Amino acid sequence: MRQKKEPLIRHELDGSFLHKKLLNWYNKNERPLPWRTLWKKHLNPWHVWVSEIMLQQTVIKAVIPVYERFLTRFPSPTELAIASSEDIRLAVRGLGYYRRFDMLHKACITLTEGVQGMPSTHDDWLELPGIGPYTAAAIASITANEPHGVVDGNVERVLCRILDIRTEPNLPHLKKEFKLMMDSLCAKGNPGSINQAVMELGQTVCTPATPDCSRCPITESCTAHQNHSQHLAPAPKSKINFVEINLQLKIVRYQGKILLVQRPPDAKFLKGTWGFLTNIASGPDFVADGTPINLHDIQILKPIGTIKHSITKHKITAEVVAAECMIPSKFTKNRLVDPEQIESSLVSNLDRKAWNLLQKTSVFS
Repeated sequence: MRQKKEPLIRHELDGSFLHKKLLNWYNKNERPLPWRTLWKKHLNPWHVWVSEIMLQQTVIKAVIPVYERFLTRFPSPTELAIASSEDIRLAVRGLGYYRRFDMLHKACITLTEGVQGMPSTHDDWLELPGIGPYTAAAIASITANEPHGVVDGNVERVLCRILDIRTEPNLPHLKKEFKLMMDSLCAKGNPGSINQAVMELGQTVCTPATPDCSRCPITESCTAHQNHSQHLAPAPKSKINFVEINLQLKIVRYQGKILLVQRPPDAKFLKGTWGFLTNIASGPDFVADGTPINLHDIQILKPIGTIKHSITKHKITAEVVAAECMIPSKFTKNRLVDPEQIESSLVSNLDRKAWNLLQKTSVFS
């Protein structure tokens, strides 16, 4: 039997009031984040585009140093288009979710092969690889003044409290309604600033656990504030059911250098990245993660401990093993790197955690 759809409950916002109050508040309290500063100075959509890709599922604090390093290395889509995938991943190492940067690379290649240059409209942005409705709306509202609203977790929380909605904020019918609300607010003018104002309010004032209502510019229009129900609106999102995974990372040394291998394209984790030899638990044993990398005559020196790491919905426990190899011919498709250069050569935090653990031992001394 087909499941009955939940009816769409229409909520009303005082749009004119919110628009005026939010813009006034944002103009006075806008944080000087580097992508905002660069956009105002150069009006270059590249600066906004890169920031929107990096901010996907990543906190601002982690993005800022990587963003500045990335733009120094790739000041335009042209430089990124001709770069290698490895150079790009090294430039964004530590941020995770590396597929988004693979798609950014493809998009830049698409641009450089075309004749129309940088997209100028919301619909043009949607034509590029890796650009979905949210990202297109964010970029177009800022760079082209188009009235497309964005809805992220911060926006959901702010709207839920304004309306005192005490359900999960990311339910499909609410997402659709919130998008219409944000589109309507953006249509009243300054869409880029309105989008950023609502997100900024959620990030700095209307926070999940302890909203600071004394600093909020829209308490007059906030039903949750009036009902003293900020702690109830919205309800917590459903908890993610994490999958427990056991890995084994082998840090292999040959004549004083450390072996790095490129993970195969069919690996379950971190495919295509350069790092340590990775096996995944299969019953009581460990097997190669993806197509086996044939390295023989590896002598295990000793297990040196375990590390914890999370990748998307996976909670990883990785056993770190130190090993030695005596046959250089087996390294023709991999790399031997000086220990002093290992940290700067690793893309994934998983590998860096393993290397840091090894550094605390005297195994290779």
